[in-house]
Amino acid sequence: MVAHPSRPVIGLTYSSTDLERFSLWRNMLHGFAEAGAVTLTIDCHQPHDDIAAVVRRLDGLVVSGGADVDPAAYGADPGDPAIRDIDPIRDRNEQAALRAALDAGLPVLAICRGLQLVNVTLGGTLYADLNRDLAGEVAHELREEALAWPLHMVDVTPGSRLSQWLGGMSGRLAVNSEHHQGVRRLADGLVATAVADDGLVEGAELRDHPLVAVQWHPEILWPNEEHALQLLSGFVDACRTDPAADQSVSAGAGVTTVVTD
Repeated sequence: MVAHPSRPVIGLTYSSTDLERFSLWRNMLHGFAEAGAVTLTIDCHQPHDDIAAVVRRLDGLVVSGGADVDPAAYGADPGDPAIRDIDPIRDRNEQAALRAALDAGLPVLAICRGLQLVNVTLGGTLYADLNRDLAGEVAHELREEALAWPLHMVDVTPGSRLSQWLGGMSGRLAVNSEHHQGVRRLADGLVATAVADDGLVEGAELRDHPLVAVQWHPEILWPNEEHALQLLSGFVDACRTDPAADQSVSAGAGVTTVVTD
């Protein structure tokens, strides 16, 4: 289902609470528009009766960044003082959206928290706080304002789907970063395709599904780094479907269609 042969419709999960504190939100919508998509934003802070029904009408799914995944979902301490701003409703909505996308064979791009949510949903675990739990010299969390520019390097695996969506780029890549959690144990079925210098998994993908998850924020970095826009474009290209499939998107409560040129 596409709004135009060259513009697939992608669903983008987020939490409306992030709008109050995330000043670079518009960069994300503009980035996917620049990459050639129409975006449909899905507020996962609100309860949804059947988010899977919305996802099944899409051409692809983006699971965006945000606050911490509930530690109860991966067997960690719910009382850990390092855990911040958990939202179990958002977790449940995004997990339901992810499972629906996987069942439907839709391309998925998961970003930052999105990588962590994918890993937990598939059975992996997280570092609750990298500064405390992972010894290393890489600064993964600085401040939101720093997201516009690269902060550290990652190594991208040649021949991976991530490399393909990056237009064939592999090896050393300069990326931005704003997170205090990360992958501890990678879920079965996921393959690490990008790693930071301290060994932290920064990119992962499924072997048998067009799902790519990255720990950095290409949706914010794209105006200043060519590889970031290339990654968004590679994902959007994977979402293009038969233009003859002419269905409409049904928007329920908390779902907003955003069409940008």
